[in-house]
Amino acid sequence: MPHLGIDIGGSSAKVALLDDAARVLFRSLITLADRADDPNSNRAVRVDVIAKAIAAAAAEAGVAPASVTVATPGIVDARHRRVVSLPGKLAGLEGVDWTEALAAHDPRHATPITVLNDGHAALLGEARLGAARGARDVAMLTLGTGVGGGVMIDGRLLEGRHRRAGHLGHISLDPYGAPSVFPTPGSLEWHMGDAYAAARTDGRYASNEAIFAGVRRGESAAVGAWARMMRALAVGIASIVNAFDCERVVLGGGLLAAGSLVLEPLERQLDEVEWRPDGIRVEVVPATLGRFAGSVGAAVYGRDANGRREGGTS
Repeated sequence: MPHLGIDIGGSSAKVALLDDAARVLFRSLITLADRADDPNSNRAVRVDVIAKAIAAAAAEAGVAPASVTVATPGIVDARHRRVVSLPGKLAGLEGVDWTEALAAHDPRHATPITVLNDGHAALLGEARLGAARGARDVAMLTLGTGVGGGVMIDGRLLEGRHRRAGHLGHISLDPYGAPSVFPTPGSLEWHMGDAYAAARTDGRYASNEAIFAGVRRGESAAVGAWARMMRALAVGIASIVNAFDCERVVLGGGLLAAGSLVLEPLERQLDEVEWRPDGIRVEVVPATLGRFAGSVGAAVYGRDANGRREGGTS
């Protein structure tokens, strides 16, 4: 039976369909508009996208998906039916029960919709089919507009009592620093997230891409800003490793487009700040599934949950 994963973001929806053996049957990318000024439109557009993705999956597989999982930013509820906290992102989606919304949109769609945090979904995708394959204790950081993430311990996704675990972008690097969208001061997200590039550079660079371009041009302000980002990332990774004793850390998100300009200075910084008992260093590797990690991971989550319900194995 096929399993559908849909990763809902501000500018796009990524769709992946997997079979019971976790093989990818198809993937697609749908461009969206984030209408912060019109929450009702935001919600309606994304419900329609989910309905169309289910129909396309059924047409591709010849049968309706056995599970449908939506990955989205935010904290999900205990039943994995809706997002209960989504500050500063995707207006209109907080509190939406996707199963009810889809049934109201089109009564033909009776499949329950499971909701999963997008960082958790990305980690599951990389763990099953990507850069974390074969590892049991893994952390992942997604470096984009903000900083998301997830943690896997002994092969199991760590969600925590209130599904807040794995929000690694909100660990604090500076107790007196500025907050991001959460009250935690001096977070890793503030030091690395694209949304805070202007604040970190006194308005000189509007985005991480602009800082990166400045580095390419040899601008001293950009070189300094980039070096501070790499230092913050290394300290964040070292702290995460100290907390969870990971065997591997996976880095994903748009910042990794800079390639060696991230990985090489990061390695030098980790040589300085990482605690390495017995000389053991953590593996830090780039993600391999790209923009589809979240949708693949969402489908994996649905497949595994469906297998547990039916008494099968994952």
